[in-house]
Amino acid sequence: MQEINLYIDESGNLGHGGRYFLICALDVDKNCDSNISKRAGRVMNRFKKEKGIKKNIEIKGSLLKDSDRIELIEKILYKGIKVRYIVLDLKQTTMLLNKPDDKNACYNYLIQLIVKGIIDKKKNITKINLYLDNRSVKIGNRLSLKPYLYNKLVLEQLETGTKVKRIDFQINYFESESCYLIQWADIISNSLFKLYNSNIKYYYEKVKPYIIFESKFPSKNFGK
Repeated sequence: MQEINLYIDESGNLGHGGRYFLICALDVDKNCDSNISKRAGRVMNRFKKEKGIKKNIEIKGSLLKDSDRIELIEKILYKGIKVRYIVLDLKQTTMLLNKPDDKNACYNYLIQLIVKGIIDKKKNITKINLYLDNRSVKIGNRLSLKPYLYNKLVLEQLETGTKVKRIDFQINYFESESCYLIQWADIISNSLFKLYNSNIKYYYEKVKPYIIFESKFPSKNFGK
Protein backbone atom coordinates (compact mmCIF):
# COMPACT_ATOMS: atom_id res chain seq x y z
CA MET A 1 0.00 0.00 0.00
CA GLN A 2 1.29 3.41 -0.94
CA GLU A 3 -0.05 6.95 -0.56
CA ILE A 4 1.27 10.11 -2.19
CA ASN A 5 0.44 13.80 -2.15
CA LEU A 6 0.36 15.97 -5.25
CA TYR A 7 0.66 19.76 -4.88
CA ILE A 8 -0.59 21.32 -8.08
CA ASP A 9 -0.48 24.71 -9.76
CA GLU A 10 -0.41 25.97 -13.31
CA SER A 11 1.02 28.65 -15.59
CA GLY A 12 -0.60 30.20 -18.61
CA ASN A 13 -4.28 30.57 -19.39
CA LEU A 14 -6.83 28.19 -20.88
CA GLY A 15 -8.42 31.21 -22.54
CA HIS A 16 -6.61 33.69 -24.75
CA GLY A 17 -3.28 35.42 -24.12
CA GLY A 18 -0.66 32.83 -24.96
CA ARG A 19 0.03 29.60 -26.78
CA TYR A 20 0.77 27.23 -23.92
CA PHE A 21 -0.83 26.13 -20.66
CA LEU A 22 1.19 24.08 -18.16
CA ILE A 23 0.14 22.13 -15.07
CA CYS A 24 2.83 21.14 -12.59
CA ALA A 25 2.48 18.67 -9.71
CA LEU A 26 5.02 18.24 -6.94
CA ASP A 27 4.95 14.54 -6.03
CA VAL A 28 5.63 13.98 -2.33
CA ASP A 29 5.51 10.57 -0.65
CA LYS A 30 3.08 10.65 2.27
CA ASN A 31 5.80 9.46 4.66
CA CYS A 32 7.96 12.50 3.83
CA ASP A 33 5.21 15.10 3.60
CA SER A 34 5.33 16.51 7.12
CA ASN A 35 9.09 17.18 7.01
CA ILE A 36 8.95 18.66 3.52
CA SER A 37 5.99 20.90 4.44
CA LYS A 38 7.93 22.26 7.42
CA ARG A 39 10.98 22.80 5.23
CA ALA A 40 8.83 24.68 2.68
CA GLY A 41 7.60 27.05 5.39
CA ARG A 42 11.14 27.69 6.67
CA VAL A 43 12.48 28.32 3.16
CA MET A 44 9.75 30.76 2.17
CA ASN A 45 9.72 32.69 5.44
CA ARG A 46 13.52 32.95 5.55
CA PHE A 47 13.52 34.15 1.93
CA LYS A 48 10.98 36.87 2.76
CA LYS A 49 12.96 37.99 5.78
CA GLU A 50 16.21 38.20 3.80
CA LYS A 51 14.53 40.15 0.98
CA GLY A 52 12.57 42.48 3.26
CA ILE A 53 9.21 41.10 2.10
CA LYS A 54 6.29 41.25 4.52
CA LYS A 55 5.34 37.88 5.96
CA ASN A 56 1.75 38.08 4.64
CA ILE A 57 2.87 38.69 1.03
CA GLU A 58 2.75 35.60 -1.16
CA ILE A 59 5.73 34.92 -3.42
CA LYS A 60 4.49 34.44 -7.00
CA GLY A 61 6.63 32.64 -9.58
CA SER A 62 5.64 35.01 -12.39
CA LEU A 63 7.02 38.02 -10.45
CA LEU A 64 10.40 36.62 -9.40
CA LYS A 65 13.65 38.23 -10.47
CA ASP A 66 16.09 35.84 -12.15
CA SER A 67 18.46 35.68 -9.18
CA ASP A 68 15.61 35.09 -6.71
CA ARG A 69 14.11 32.40 -8.95
CA ILE A 70 17.41 30.53 -9.10
CA GLU A 71 17.84 30.78 -5.34
CA LEU A 72 14.37 29.38 -4.66
CA ILE A 73 14.58 26.62 -7.28
CA GLU A 74 17.80 25.38 -5.66
CA LYS A 75 16.12 25.29 -2.25
CA ILE A 76 12.89 23.70 -3.50
CA LEU A 77 14.59 20.88 -5.38
CA TYR A 78 15.46 18.71 -2.42
CA LYS A 79 15.30 15.00 -1.65
CA GLY A 80 11.70 13.80 -1.44
CA ILE A 81 10.50 16.23 -4.11
CA LYS A 82 9.66 14.91 -7.58
CA VAL A 83 8.19 16.91 -10.45
CA ARG A 84 5.43 15.91 -12.84
CA TYR A 85 4.06 18.23 -15.50
CA ILE A 86 2.00 18.38 -18.66
CA VAL A 87 1.92 21.24 -21.17
CA LEU A 88 -0.95 21.96 -23.54
CA ASP A 89 -0.52 23.58 -26.97
CA LEU A 90 -3.49 25.94 -27.16
CA LYS A 91 -2.97 26.56 -30.86
CA GLN A 92 -4.05 22.98 -31.45
CA THR A 93 -7.01 23.08 -29.06
CA THR A 94 -8.40 26.65 -28.93
CA MET A 95 -11.39 25.74 -31.12
CA LEU A 96 -12.37 23.17 -28.48
CA LEU A 97 -12.18 25.54 -25.50
CA ASN A 98 -14.74 28.24 -26.20
CA LYS A 99 -16.97 27.70 -23.17
CA PRO A 100 -16.25 27.45 -19.42
CA ASP A 101 -17.43 23.83 -19.39
CA ASP A 102 -14.97 23.05 -22.19
CA LYS A 103 -12.11 24.48 -20.14
CA ASN A 104 -13.21 22.57 -17.04
CA ALA A 105 -13.28 19.34 -19.03
CA CYS A 106 -9.82 20.06 -20.47
CA TYR A 107 -8.37 20.84 -17.04
CA ASN A 108 -9.80 17.61 -15.63
CA TYR A 109 -8.41 15.63 -18.54
CA LEU A 110 -4.89 17.03 -18.10
CA ILE A 111 -4.94 16.32 -14.36
CA GLN A 112 -6.12 12.80 -15.16
CA LEU A 113 -3.14 12.27 -17.48
CA ILE A 114 -0.74 13.23 -14.69
CA VAL A 115 -2.49 10.93 -12.21
CA LYS A 116 -2.62 8.08 -14.74
CA GLY A 117 1.15 8.33 -15.09
CA ILE A 118 1.42 7.62 -11.36
CA ILE A 119 -0.96 4.67 -11.39
CA ASP A 120 0.80 3.10 -14.37
CA LYS A 121 4.17 3.20 -12.61
CA LYS A 122 3.25 2.71 -8.95
CA LYS A 123 1.48 -0.64 -8.80
CA ASN A 124 1.02 -0.48 -5.02
CA ILE A 125 -0.64 2.94 -4.96
CA THR A 126 -3.92 2.97 -3.02
CA LYS A 127 -4.49 6.66 -2.29
CA ILE A 128 -3.65 9.90 -4.07
CA ASN A 129 -4.23 13.23 -2.34
CA LEU A 130 -4.42 16.24 -4.65
CA TYR A 131 -3.90 19.76 -3.29
CA LEU A 132 -4.92 22.57 -5.63
CA ASP A 133 -5.02 26.35 -5.52
CA ASN A 134 -8.57 27.38 -4.65
CA ARG A 135 -8.38 30.49 -6.84
CA SER A 136 -7.36 28.73 -10.03
CA VAL A 137 -10.11 26.09 -10.10
CA LYS A 138 -13.70 26.91 -11.04
CA ILE A 139 -16.44 25.81 -8.64
CA GLY A 140 -18.01 23.40 -11.14
CA ASN A 141 -14.64 21.81 -11.73
CA ARG A 142 -14.10 21.26 -8.01
CA LEU A 143 -17.28 19.21 -7.85
CA SER A 144 -16.50 17.13 -10.92
CA LEU A 145 -12.80 16.30 -10.59
CA LYS A 146 -13.02 13.47 -8.00
CA PRO A 147 -15.75 11.43 -9.76
CA TYR A 148 -14.05 12.08 -13.10
CA LEU A 149 -10.77 10.60 -11.87
CA TYR A 150 -12.55 7.59 -10.39
CA ASN A 151 -14.54 6.96 -13.57
CA LYS A 152 -11.53 7.30 -15.90
CA LEU A 153 -8.89 5.55 -13.83
CA VAL A 154 -10.86 2.88 -11.97
CA LEU A 155 -14.26 2.10 -13.49
CA GLU A 156 -13.16 2.26 -17.14
CA GLN A 157 -10.49 -0.34 -16.39
CA LEU A 158 -13.26 -2.91 -15.97
CA GLU A 159 -13.52 -2.97 -19.78
CA THR A 160 -9.81 -3.50 -20.41
CA GLY A 161 -9.41 -6.95 -18.94
CA THR A 162 -6.67 -5.75 -16.61
CA LYS A 163 -6.74 -6.34 -12.88
CA VAL A 164 -8.71 -3.49 -11.31
CA LYS A 165 -7.99 -2.11 -7.86
CA ARG A 166 -9.75 0.60 -5.95
CA ILE A 167 -7.83 3.87 -5.63
CA ASP A 168 -8.99 6.58 -3.27
CA PHE A 169 -8.73 10.10 -4.70
CA GLN A 170 -8.92 12.95 -2.19
CA ILE A 171 -9.23 16.45 -3.62
CA ASN A 172 -8.26 19.36 -1.36
CA TYR A 173 -8.51 23.07 -2.15
CA PHE A 174 -6.44 25.71 -0.38
CA GLU A 175 -5.80 29.39 -0.72
CA SER A 176 -2.24 29.23 -2.02
CA GLU A 177 -0.94 31.69 0.59
CA SER A 178 -1.80 29.11 3.28
CA CYS A 179 0.01 26.19 1.60
CA TYR A 180 3.74 26.59 1.02
CA LEU A 181 3.97 23.50 -1.18
CA ILE A 182 1.37 24.93 -3.58
CA GLN A 183 3.53 28.06 -3.66
CA TRP A 184 6.50 25.85 -4.53
CA ALA A 185 4.45 24.23 -7.30
CA ASP A 186 3.69 27.72 -8.63
CA ILE A 187 7.39 28.63 -8.75
CA ILE A 188 8.38 25.38 -10.50
CA SER A 189 5.41 25.60 -12.87
CA ASN A 190 6.31 29.12 -13.94
CA SER A 191 9.98 28.18 -14.34
CA LEU A 192 9.11 25.26 -16.64
CA PHE A 193 6.59 27.45 -18.47
CA LYS A 194 9.39 29.82 -19.50
CA LEU A 195 10.83 27.06 -21.70
CA TYR A 196 7.65 26.91 -23.78
CA ASN A 197 6.43 30.48 -23.56
CA SER A 198 9.77 32.30 -23.90
CA ASN A 199 12.24 29.61 -25.03
CA ILE A 200 14.28 30.12 -21.85
CA LYS A 201 15.94 26.73 -21.23
CA TYR A 202 18.05 27.51 -18.18
CA TYR A 203 15.35 26.99 -15.54
CA TYR A 204 14.13 23.80 -17.18
CA GLU A 205 17.65 22.40 -17.01
CA LYS A 206 17.78 23.19 -13.29
CA VAL A 207 14.53 21.31 -12.68
CA LYS A 208 15.17 18.45 -15.12
CA PRO A 209 16.96 16.06 -12.70
CA TYR A 210 13.83 16.02 -10.53
CA ILE A 211 11.32 15.52 -13.36
CA ILE A 212 9.84 12.01 -13.38
CA PHE A 213 6.93 12.67 -15.74
CA GLU A 214 6.57 15.18 -18.56
CA SER A 215 4.03 15.19 -21.35
CA LYS A 216 3.17 17.43 -24.30
CA PHE A 217 -0.44 17.52 -25.45
CA PRO A 218 -1.55 16.86 -28.10
CA SER A 219 1.65 14.92 -28.70
CA LYS A 220 1.25 14.47 -32.46
CA ASN A 221 0.85 18.15 -33.34
CA PHE A 222 2.47 19.85 -30.35
CA GLY A 223 4.41 22.98 -31.32
CA LYS A 224 3.51 22.84 -35.02
